[in-house]
Amino acid sequence: MRVKPKRIDILGIPLSVLASYEEAVGRIIDRIRRGQKTFCVALTPEKSYRAHKDDELKQIIQVADLHICDGIGMAIAASILHGRRVTRVTGVDLFERLVARAEMEGLSVFLLGARPESNAGAAEMLQARHPALRIVGRQHGYIEDDVQVVEKIRTSRPDMLFVAMGSPRQEVWVAQHYDRLDVPYCMGVGGSFDVVSGHARRAPRWAQKSGTEFLYRFALEPRRWKRELCACAFMLCVVRAKLMGSPRVLLDQ
Repeated sequence: MRVKPKRIDILGIPLSVLASYEEAVGRIIDRIRRGQKTFCVALTPEKSYRAHKDDELKQIIQVADLHICDGIGMAIAASILHGRRVTRVTGVDLFERLVARAEMEGLSVFLLGARPESNAGAAEMLQARHPALRIVGRQHGYIEDDVQVVEKIRTSRPDMLFVAMGSPRQEVWVAQHYDRLDVPYCMGVGGSFDVVSGHARRAPRWAQKSGTEFLYRFALEPRRWKRELCACAFMLCVVRAKLMGSPRVLLDQ
């Protein structure tokens, strides 16, 4: 029997209802131990809006096993459409918690993606923080031959594969090679390697807690305005869906 949390529908995109990071990590480790392959997608308003317009991305997200509430906009959408409180489980925080748990459980990880210096730096920092962590392989994101990279991952036999290629490239890459990867857990982690390696600054703690990290990033990188427009368009779609009627709740069988 597949063990998955309940999900709710947000504009045709499933969102997993998780109460805490502890529940998310526990479910993931349980699935790994049971031998159940898991593809985890971190959902933000921007990604969800792109999926709303891109059938290929939408299908990739729909068939994933776990859909975490990464952006505050997703939590707001869940409240508007379903009256449900969905706890935020950000990609970078889940990544770091899973790495810590991997050290405790003796599970191995593979780091794929980002610039060479960020990939190497992330591996170095994670190993320093978690001396017993088994990093069985890594590969930067400048890939010339997907077949060789997939074989490298298969040969390394990691329990967890973290892919830092940015969205939607990372989700598309995992989906294209998912069957051949033969990895129990796969997850796209965006810019997490940059953050862990120190090549990128994360928003202050107050911004993380309040869910306003996007404003901090926008202040540092004004060129992100197109991405923020996607988030605004997403919220308009959510309000429109609410006005048109109550969407159905998806429950896992």
